[in-house]
Amino acid sequence: MENKLDNNISKRIDILDTTIITIFFILLITFSYGGLSQNPMNVFIVLFTIMGMVIGYYTNITVGILYSIIFDFVYSSFHIFLNISRAIPIAPDVYFWIVILPIITIMYAYKGKLIKEIQWENARFKKENKELITIDKDTGLRSSQSFFNEIHGYMNISRRYGVEAYLMLIKIKYEREVISILGESKYNKIIMELSKILDKFLREEDKKFILRDMNLFGIILLSNENGGKQVENRLKERIENIEFKEEALINKMKIEVIVGLAKYDEETIDNPYELFNMAKKDMEYDV
Repeated sequence: MENKLDNNISKRIDILDTTIITIFFILLITFSYGGLSQNPMNVFIVLFTIMGMVIGYYTNITVGILYSIIFDFVYSSFHIFLNISRAIPIAPDVYFWIVILPIITIMYAYKGKLIKEIQWENARFKKENKELITIDKDTGLRSSQSFFNEIHGYMNISRRYGVEAYLMLIKIKYEREVISILGESKYNKIIMELSKILDKFLREEDKKFILRDMNLFGIILLSNENGGKQVENRLKERIENIEFKEEALINKMKIEVIVGLAKYDEETIDNPYELFNMAKKDMEYDV
């Protein structure tokens, strides 16, 4: 349905372009052989026509129609005044411009409207596609689109089977300072290396996320009593001993992370957002 709509708009734009080219061809022929070039006023009218095209294209059809009405009113009134006051006959080119200028202006305004519709559709499709992508293409970790749904699923598993569910959030310590010193490219290398550690260190059934909009890593896991704390300690130790090949500057900085851990308790936590906020709150105490 959406592709059909885009095709219909594209066809209408093609028809408009063909019609406009035809009109300009007629205009060229009329200037060359119809005597329009003999009147210097017609050169200025061409400029007004081009102005109408630009105004209509970048605004909307209403503005294009208004511009055409104002032009036709002023232009025809001027020639009617000359005809009445000085008995100057109204030449055929006056009628020609009264018709041609509005047609070209409105056609370009309509073309601008169609192009804006395509741009809006493309922007909407990009946004929808981005929302549907669940795997981060750079790290291979899950993206934030399914994050809270997964938390909710693990909460249900914890309630049903009596297994402890944990949410762990990880953030690079002094992140802004690290970016300002190393730059975005080296910072991205750190992100990639941390992603590899998380992917190798944690089990397949543990859900690993990269929350780029919040500059966080998220991990949802099921474990036994105090299992989440053990995973946190081992993970922090692994990250602190990380070695970056051919990146001496990063190694000198000693990359550290802040970790927040929250355990799901069905008595006190009603939804995934409460568990998430608990984990964020716990990060404040990891100094």
